[in-house]
Amino acid sequence: MRYVFITSVFLLLVFAAGFTQQLLVLQPGPVDGKDTYVNSAYPDRNWGTNPNMIPSAWTYDGVFGAGRALIRFDLSQIPPGTQVLDARLTLFYDPEAGFGEQYGENASSLQRITEDWNEMTVTWNTQPSATPAGAVYLPKTNSTSEDLVDIDITGFVAGWVLHPETNFGFMHSMVTEITYCCITYSSSDHVNTVKHPKLVITYRKCDRPVAGFTFTTQIPSVAFSDTSSAATTWFWSFGDGYFSNLQNPQHTYAMQGIYTVCLAASDSCGSDTVCKELHVCKSPEPHFNYSADGNMVAFRDSSTTPQSWFWDFGDGFYSDLNNPQHYFNYSGSYLVCEKVTNGCNEQTFCDSVIIIANAIKDQAGNFGVTIYPNPLHDVAILQLNVQTRSDVIFELFTPQNRGIKSWVRKVNPGDPPISLNLAGLPGGIYFLRTKIDGNIRLNKLIIQ
Repeated sequence: MRYVFITSVFLLLVFAAGFTQQLLVLQPGPVDGKDTYVNSAYPDRNWGTNPNMIPSAWTYDGVFGAGRALIRFDLSQIPPGTQVLDARLTLFYDPEAGFGEQYGENASSLQRITEDWNEMTVTWNTQPSATPAGAVYLPKTNSTSEDLVDIDITGFVAGWVLHPETNFGFMHSMVTEITYCCITYSSSDHVNTVKHPKLVITYRKCDRPVAGFTFTTQIPSVAFSDTSSAATTWFWSFGDGYFSNLQNPQHTYAMQGIYTVCLAASDSCGSDTVCKELHVCKSPEPHFNYSADGNMVAFRDSSTTPQSWFWDFGDGFYSDLNNPQHYFNYSGSYLVCEKVTNGCNEQTFCDSVIIIANAIKDQAGNFGVTIYPNPLHDVAILQLNVQTRSDVIFELFTPQNRGIKSWVRKVNPGDPPISLNLAGLPGGIYFLRTKIDGNIRLNKLIIQ
C-alpha cells in the first residue's frame, strides 16, 4: 500500500478485482476545514472559529436555545467520472465542549444543506436552508463520551460528486429540539488534529460509456449492432413507439419512412446516448409510358415505390394524379417530367412527347382572341381583334372533342369585349374554337 500525505489529507490506493479502488481520507484543519455552529439563543452570533460543535436543545440563563452544526467537506480531489462506493463520517467527542458530555434523548439527523453559506459570517438568523429528503438519522448515544463513528453518508457524497454544484455540506441537529439533550464533538478548529471531523470515501475511477451502433437493413426489418464502449445495459428507441433492452436487437417496421433511432448505453458510472436517422424504404425510381390520340395523351406511371406524383406537362399545366390524361393545345415536342416521392426521397424522370394534331386544328387567320380571366368561374370575357365586320361562331368542347355549347355573334372592329355565360359547367379543362370566315383560333379554358 502507498500513502500520499497532502496537508491534512491522505490518499490510499487499493488494487483488487481487476480495477483500482481508491480511498480518500479527508480530515481538514483550521485552514481547509469549513464547519461552524449556530444557536437560536444567540441569533446574531457567529462561531466560525469555535473549537467544538454542539447540536443541542438547552437553556442559557433561562433562555431556550437550539444548537446546530454546519459542516462541508471539499470533494474537489475526486475526479469526474468517479463512482462513490462508500463514504463514512466520524465525529470525535470533545470533553471540553460546553456541556462536557453526550446527554439526554439526543437522537439526531444530518440533512443536506441546499444553499451556500460562509462559516465566518453565518448566524442562526442567516443559516442556510436544509432538506429532510434523504436525511441520515443517528440513534441516541449509548454513553456520555461516545464518538459518532462510521456514519454512512454515501448517498450525500455520491450526489455531490455527480453534481458538485450542489455540495453545500450538511446540517447536524437534534431530531427533537426539546430540552435537555446534546451531542458534543470537535470542529476542524480544535487544537488536537486527530479529533477533527473525518470523512473516509471509497471510490473507483470509471469512464462513462460512449454509445454507438451500426445497422443493416432488409426492408422492412433492421438488424442493430451495439458498438458502445464499456456498456453493461442498453435501451433502444426505434422511433416508431417501440423499444428494446437487448444489446443487438432486430426490429421490423410496419410502415416505410424515416425514423430516428436512439441508443442509451449505460454502466455503473453513467450513461451516454446516440441517435441516428434510419431510412426504412428504397428511394423511388420514376418512369412512365404514354399513348397519344392526336392532342390527347394518356400517361401511365410505372415507377417503383412511389407514394405521390407531380407531373409537369411542359406547356404550363400540371397534375398530381398517378395516371393523368392531358390535352396539348398545339402540335410540337413537349418535355414531360414526372416527380415521384416516398418517405425517403424524391426523384424525377423526363421524356419527350411528340404531338401531331389531327382532330382539332388551329388555323390562325387575320384576327386575334384574348380570353380573361383564365382560369374563370361563370363568365368568359373575349376581346376580339378583327379587321372588318364579321360573323363569329364560338364553339365550346371538351378535350375529347365533345361539343358543349355554341354562340354566334356579329363583331365590328373596335367593339367592346364579348361575354360568354359558362355558368353551370363543371370545373375542368375546355377548349373554345373561334371561327371567322373559315379561319379558326383555338384557346384553352380552365373553369374552376
